[in-house]
This record gives sequence, C-alpha cells and structure tokens, in this order.
Amino acid sequence: MGRKDKKELCCIFNYAPLYRTSIYSLIDREYDAWFLFGDEPVEGQGKAGIAQMDMSVFRRPPGRIRNRVLAGRIPWRSGMFSLPFRFGTFLVSGDFNWAYFPFLALCRILGRKVYGWGHGLKSLKRHKFFRRLYYRWMDGYFVYGDRTRQRMTELGFDGSRLFTVYNSLSEGTDPERNRLLASEIYHSHFGNRLPVVIFSGRLTKVKRLDLLIDAYIEHTLEGLRYNLVIVGDGPEMAALQEKAADAPFSSGIWLYGECYDEARMAELLYNATLCVSPGNVGLTAIHAMNYGLPVISNDDFETQMPEYEAIAEGRTGLLYKAGDYSDLKRAIRQWLVSGRSREEIRMDCYREIDSRWNSSFQIELIKSVIG
Repeated sequence: MGRKDKKELCCIFNYAPLYRTSIYSLIDREYDAWFLFGDEPVEGQGKAGIAQMDMSVFRRPPGRIRNRVLAGRIPWRSGMFSLPFRFGTFLVSGDFNWAYFPFLALCRILGRKVYGWGHGLKSLKRHKFFRRLYYRWMDGYFVYGDRTRQRMTELGFDGSRLFTVYNSLSEGTDPERNRLLASEIYHSHFGNRLPVVIFSGRLTKVKRLDLLIDAYIEHTLEGLRYNLVIVGDGPEMAALQEKAADAPFSSGIWLYGECYDEARMAELLYNATLCVSPGNVGLTAIHAMNYGLPVISNDDFETQMPEYEAIAEGRTGLLYKAGDYSDLKRAIRQWLVSGRSREEIRMDCYREIDSRWNSSFQIELIKSVIG
C-alpha cells in the first residue's frame, strides 16, 4: 500500500526520544505521516539522559518546530500556524500549553481534526477555564494511564473522547529471544549467586535511591542477603557513591553507571531478580517487565508516573506505602522470600506487557480512534 492509499496525518511532537522509535515507526508505516519535532527537552535536558531517536527510520525527513518565548513570557511555537492550511488531521503531544491555543483555534475554524497525546490532568488548580477549553478543543485525547482518564472524567471531561494509550518501548515481548540473555554477569562480578535487586534510570533525588541503599544495608545486617545494582547517571551519583563506599557489605553494591547499550541493559535486567524504584517508576517498569523482571515502587497516584499501573500486586511486583521506609523494606523482603518460581514470574510480566504496554496495542488504538 502506497502513501496515496493511506490517511494523511500530521504529527507534532515535543521531542523524538529514542524509546519512542517503535511506536513512531508504526505510525509512519500505517499513515501517510508528516512528522514535526520540537526542540524539547529544553536547556540541557537533552544531555540529561534523554537520547534522541535516529531520524533515518522515517520514510520522509521530519520537520522542526521551534519553541520560543515572546516578550519574555509568552510561549510560542514557530512553524505551526500555517499547518492547518495544509493538513486535515493532527496528532499532537504534550499537555496544557498556551502556545497551542492559536493553532487549536484555527483548526476549529477550518474544521480540522486535532487529537492530543499526553499525561492529561490530575487536578484543576490554575487557569481552570483555559485548561478545560484546551482539552475540549481536542477531538480526542490519548492519556497514558487508566487512573488519569478516570480522574479527568471526574473533573467533568467527556470520557468518550478520552482514550488510554499506555506507553511502550517495543511491539511486545519475545520470551524465546529473552532466554538467550541468560548469563553469568552477576556471578562474574560479585562472585556469588545471591538474588539481585536492580534499579535502572536517571539518578535524581525524586527516585529516593538513598532509601534503596539504606534498605540493602539493614536487610544485610538482619540476615537477608542479596546484591544491589544501580544502573544510570545523574546529579545524585556522587552522593550515592559516597553512601555505598561507607556501607557495610559494600562489595555487594554495584554502581554500574550510564548504559545506552540495549543488549547490555537486556542482560542486566533479565538476569536480575527484582527491580525497585522507591520514587516514581515511569518507563523503568516497562523496561524491566519486557525482560520478565518484576517491579516494586510506591502507591502514590499523585506523584507516580502512569506506568506504575503495570504493577499488579503479587504478580508483576508490589506497591509499598509512599513515604513509609519500613513498608519499602517489607515489600522487598516479601518478594525475595516469596518462593515463587522465577519462570512463573517472568510469564506474568510478559503477559502484562503484551496485554497493553506495547506499540502494537498503541497503533491499533490510534487507528480505531483517528481512522
């Protein structure tokens, strides 16, 4: 099927992160798609662990939207205003943004269809009228989580125009290929075959990785032995290095550092026992479960990322009470001593990802809504 046989769709996205390669490629395959990417993340965030995808995967070179600030305070996106005269259907990323209003108003005047894709709203604290208007001017809105969709309907938004698109890293899991990842990586490093608790992601204060090291120290002193691996880099690295160096049984802590090699990340995740993210969890949960690894994080919907919904109590991980360090320790201990078959846990994680947290699910939903 050629481009002329497909529905034309203009996609305006804030940024082109590497992890979105799968879903953006599927959109490009299914539609006569025109992609335009902004230069967000802004001011240095591109160097903060958000890798950009390879633009050569697109059949048509993407365009660019520049984020600007007019008069020192008014957000503006150069290059958007002419688009409603060229395209009939749009899929745009991002949440409430003043820069979108002229574009949305023009689309309504010209009868263009606009579908949004973002985190949605958990509350209406400021600019209530304009926030309501922003989402109501969309013909449909894709949110990442069921809880946010429910909250938005409670706030008065039309539930029939809200769709849970979840999030993804790939088209789905491949258990057979994953089995080839089995290795002695941890035995080689630690010299033992203890369970391995791992975290992977940006090392920031909000992740509360200090609590993870504290829990490791106390568990070890109490007789619960395991190895702790922290993969990633960020502003908390120096503090974590100092804390780990002073810890009893510090030989059981491996601060691996930054890793963008997916083959190595796959090996690290597949051969671990449990992933723990004391703060919000985000795509770390999906990445871990793609390789059959269960996840522990906190239960605070207000501060969590939507991917925490992939944690099914007792099957794909556990949720501990946010802010309760003792409950974090309890959850880690409970999982490590549960006695459940590692293969059974892997299959539960694969089933969760394949049910909705994959780009195949996302593209089918997008097609069913947009056409």
